[in-house]
Amino acid sequence: MKQQQNQASLNYLKQLLPVAWSHNPLTTLKLIFNLLAIRSSRKSYQEGFYKAVFWLHQNHPKTLLCNLPSIAHPFGSFFVLLEILYRLIEQGQDVAERLHCDPDYKLLHDQVMDVFVEQLKSDIDKFKQHKLDLKPSDYITDGDEDEEEDDDDEDDKDGTLDADTYADLFVSEAAVCCISKHPEDTRASRAVLLYESIARRLFPPKPDQSNQSYQSYQSQEWERLRNEVLAPLYRYWNRQGMFIGRHRSEVKMYLEEVKKAGGGGGNLSGHGSIIKPDAMLPNEIIRYVVEDGDVGEAAELQWKAMVEDMYLKQQQQQMQGQGLGKFKDCLAVCHINDFMGIRGRELAVSLGLLVSELSEGTAWKGKVISSGHLPDQLLLHSIEGDDLKSKCEFMMRTCSSELGSYVHNWKIWDVILEVAVKENLKAEQMVKKVFVFTDFGYGGGTFLKTLYEAKQSQFKEQGYGDNAVPHILLWNIGYWNKLCIEHHPGVTLLSGFSENLLKSFLDNGGEIGRCHLMEAAIADKEYQALSVVD
Repeated sequence: MKQQQNQASLNYLKQLLPVAWSHNPLTTLKLIFNLLAIRSSRKSYQEGFYKAVFWLHQNHPKTLLCNLPSIAHPFGSFFVLLEILYRLIEQGQDVAERLHCDPDYKLLHDQVMDVFVEQLKSDIDKFKQHKLDLKPSDYITDGDEDEEEDDDDEDDKDGTLDADTYADLFVSEAAVCCISKHPEDTRASRAVLLYESIARRLFPPKPDQSNQSYQSYQSQEWERLRNEVLAPLYRYWNRQGMFIGRHRSEVKMYLEEVKKAGGGGGNLSGHGSIIKPDAMLPNEIIRYVVEDGDVGEAAELQWKAMVEDMYLKQQQQQMQGQGLGKFKDCLAVCHINDFMGIRGRELAVSLGLLVSELSEGTAWKGKVISSGHLPDQLLLHSIEGDDLKSKCEFMMRTCSSELGSYVHNWKIWDVILEVAVKENLKAEQMVKKVFVFTDFGYGGGTFLKTLYEAKQSQFKEQGYGDNAVPHILLWNIGYWNKLCIEHHPGVTLLSGFSENLLKSFLDNGGEIGRCHLMEAAIADKEYQALSVVD
């Protein structure tokens, strides 16, 4: 059944591709690459990518050739390039025969091999210039390249390297493709003549050299390269993940500059200020406030600048009648538990605090709804604390719930209506939208329509119109894979998180639709390097 569903999805994708391409080829290309970029256990996304790539090969071969380096990195890997060549070979067909009779396949094959060789030369150049942090154990003897190296050495260079030096530490998996003995790796590489094609490019025949002499020369040179360079690169690649912490954080450097300017009486606000309001996302600021005492005060200054900038823009948008500035009539609900992890908790707390500070209604400003340890009883709290750190600590305590407890988010409407009646609020003072930040997903269904209509009746009974019922955006921020959204009467269900989605959320006053999700998914700089040429 599942296989049939996947096949149906692939067939539908094949129908969509020409339609989408005729509408916007560049966006379509970016979405094809997004299928490869999605980090998911579901194979259907990769299968969809290969289906789309084969369509490109048949219909827009020059565009595919132009973007092959991006398939190798950063979207996929060199193994993906090999898999493309391998899958294009018909069952039982010899690659040499395909190269001889199919000029389009030969052009693609040649281009892939050129990408391999170019990357290998770059990695080998780093190796020869001693830019890599190689160890004696990387220089292995024959036959043990697949052994695991237990390396528990502490890295004393954490956070000390600039961007260029940091980038020089890393090599690609091109060498791994060339010498790995794992069956899954060698299946495609042998079938598409990887070793022979690369060796021919790295060690071209000398003038007047006989074929037999060249074959012997090529074999000797390849074996020497394999033992002296490729094998060490393979070992090095296996352990290069330990270098990730060496990059000196640009955000930390920025906050250190803010701290330095603050201590030296520098300009921290107004024209020419060193503080850039949009330099950091809310959750990034909270992270440094809570975890890094060295720049915590600078992070708090950054938070104040961000909130002030968003508030001023909110006022300007209202005056200009642009319809944005919608955080002014909003309220946040935060559900936090240990299962979310520290990053998820920081995200929920930061967004809850931000919404509370941008809200302008006296009944809602500086407040948040949580269930705490009572999932059946949602409560409206005034956020306590003299500074940002203490407010964060209050949120962490107050909004924490037991792992696995079911929260009745639909009671949010009851809490808001109760407050509105108690405070004798007018319809225009009612909250317009409620953001629920949680790690729990909720399914849609017809019950949401029925529930929303029932709440409309309750609000109407209290003297409020049909449009007074706040819209709920329930955002499952704990689901970090693919982004998805469902719209229902009175409710929007959003799952997934990315920095681009968060930026879109903030820039659009909390408005999120399918177009926003698509734009966020293909907004990273890697997508801007893709190009359409035919």
